[in-house]
Amino acid sequence: MNFIKYLKERWITYGFITIAFVFSAAIYKLDTSFNITASNANYILAGWLLMFASFIMIDYSVFNYRVENFKKYCRLNASSEDMEDFNYPLDKEYAELIYNIATQYEKYKLDIHKKSSEELEFITKWLHDVKVPISAARLILENHENDISGDFYEGMDKELFAIEESVQRIFYEMKSNSLHDDYKIAKINTQRLIAQALKGYSNFFSYKKINIFFVGENYDVLTDEKWSGYVLSQIISNAVKHTPIEGKITITTEKRGNEVAISIKNTGQGILQKDIGQIFRKGYTSSEERSGMKATGYGLYLSKKLSNMLGHKLTVESEYGKYATFHLTFIEKETLYHVTKM
Repeated sequence: MNFIKYLKERWITYGFITIAFVFSAAIYKLDTSFNITASNANYILAGWLLMFASFIMIDYSVFNYRVENFKKYCRLNASSEDMEDFNYPLDKEYAELIYNIATQYEKYKLDIHKKSSEELEFITKWLHDVKVPISAARLILENHENDISGDFYEGMDKELFAIEESVQRIFYEMKSNSLHDDYKIAKINTQRLIAQALKGYSNFFSYKKINIFFVGENYDVLTDEKWSGYVLSQIISNAVKHTPIEGKITITTEKRGNEVAISIKNTGQGILQKDIGQIFRKGYTSSEERSGMKATGYGLYLSKKLSNMLGHKLTVESEYGKYATFHLTFIEKETLYHVTKM
């Protein structure tokens, strides 16, 4: 505790001492019959000041020791045994209060952890269970492809894919909280990453007659294939949704020093400048519909979150009415060490 804070804490004590000094000085000046020489008065005043200064030093040292001792007690998780180290009754009262609060807090955390574990177990089981009817519905749809109209098949295919994406998004969001326990950094080439991310979107390119182009060479990057592949798939999904019929998507790979960037550019309405800084926010949706399709505002948020945790950079640029480009940049020196908890 610094000295200013100490004075604020002890202002009543020093207020009364100051009043006592002023009262004594007033008696000395006003009472003419008070028999004391000026030199003796000066000696007494000097003695008082010296004792007052000593009192301040000692009291501040003791008070600061008590504060630091209490901080240490709090840092040591406020155990009941450590309460015996306090010499002052008030400090023991405070320590006991902190101990009771800490005990209740730990009990509360255990209860929350238990409930969260039960909920997580239920959601995980549901995610696995729901995959079965989704797969069955897709199999039925494919088996009756020749018996139904093209429009009906396309509509059902899109809706099933949307359900699959939602289920997958929930799974990755849940797993992201323990990403530091579930990742493997290795060298993987960009061609493989892009190919894996494009899986599942071939029908959508066909439905919307989207032209796809590849520019650049094949580079090795240090990353986790599963997690970074999911980020790329979300960017591609976003590009497909917001590319108009007969539009164009260009996937570019570029190496700059120790950085390798995969850029995904799609033609279309693009993004308003006022939305550029907001699109990675959780639950944020564009102030103008870019293609009339529904958006949850969660896919890009999760992509940004995972990119940061992996030590990658996910950025966006756009010219409204023309295009939008997302850049996923792999930084070799940071990728190995910057997988973090969030």
